[in-house]
Amino acid sequence: MAQSTSFRTSIEQDTLADHIVTFLSQVSLAHRNLADSADHAAKMLRKADAARRS
Repeated sequence: MAQSTSFRTSIEQDTLADHIVTFLSQVSLAHRNLADSADHAAKMLRKADAARRS
């Protein structure tokens, strides 16, 4: 009986680990997208500033 409980706990831990890995992957992707957006916004601001100066 103790063995089946340990097995179930192991499966639950694997499932939790899978959820955590998926969550961290999504956070990483969101962070990358945010950084790309910030880079794009900075580039547009530099371009607008250069146009304004000329």
